[in-house]
Amino acid sequence: MTTLRWGVLGAANIAQKQVIPAIQASSNGRVVAIASRDPARAERAAQVAGIANVFDDYAALLASDEVDAVYIPLPNSEHRRWTIAAAEAGKHILCEKPLALNASEAEEMVSAAQRAGVVLAEAFMYRHHPMVQTVLEMLHQGVIGDLRVVRSTFTFNVVDEANIRLSSDLGGGALMDVGCYGVNLARLVTGTEPTSVAAVAEYGASGVDESFAGVMRFTPSGHPAVLAQFDVSVRAAGGPGYELIGSSGKIVIRQGFRPNAEDEGEIQLHQNGDISRIFTDPVDQYRQMVEDVAKAILGIRPLAYPAQDAVANMRVIDRLRAAAEQLRG
Repeated sequence: MTTLRWGVLGAANIAQKQVIPAIQASSNGRVVAIASRDPARAERAAQVAGIANVFDDYAALLASDEVDAVYIPLPNSEHRRWTIAAAEAGKHILCEKPLALNASEAEEMVSAAQRAGVVLAEAFMYRHHPMVQTVLEMLHQGVIGDLRVVRSTFTFNVVDEANIRLSSDLGGGALMDVGCYGVNLARLVTGTEPTSVAAVAEYGASGVDESFAGVMRFTPSGHPAVLAQFDVSVRAAGGPGYELIGSSGKIVIRQGFRPNAEDEGEIQLHQNGDISRIFTDPVDQYRQMVEDVAKAILGIRPLAYPAQDAVANMRVIDRLRAAAEQLRG
């Protein structure tokens, strides 16, 4: 098998606008089925993307012999249930971030995939962009000296009060939706887990954290401590971005976690008052992600980011959530 046959559970916007087109454009995958509890929505998505099979039931799609792997863009509260169901049906899984509602759920999902002998991956697309690989190489080479501070932000304003990001029952909130990026980035660039965390949040009438700020302290072996801070909000304009500050310079990624596929990736290197710019080729980071996952499923190479990393990310999110709850008024 050289081409992976994908099924999609749900017709979420992220699936229709980003991931399905990425799979259809990929070199090693094709979406052959989609399921939705809203059949009309699934039919429309299928017509646009050229998907042959439409189901009105997730379980029916999982039972199909025409599907090798599934992408799950469902609300966070549904990730555990359908990931485990997919694993038990023998399907490989790419699940949207964050993988679960908490670390305990994430561990259950990983165990289910291991028992079934299927691949499970978390859909953090940003880390598949060549900008990130270039940044990691720069850090390894000591281009900015010793890394000391990581800063990231990801903010946008939700105007639809029915948005799932504002639903506590569906696992919404700023920390879960976009704070997970700041946690993942800090863990990625330090190569370790935080030794301590602190956090504060602003909770809205929705009951979820609508704005969240977190701080993490990392103590990489053989290196100075690193402080990582992030601020996220679903009630503030802005966008995504991050910077890495070292003892002799800093790296700034203004395009943040979601660069446009048609634009060159730009890395700004600040040293001694000068700014130099490093560019990477335009790429679709969603396509990079689905191709990488497909290569692991097809046995070409291991996953770049194994599912255990998702469990570790959820452990940090759990700690940050608990820290913020202690200060909740």
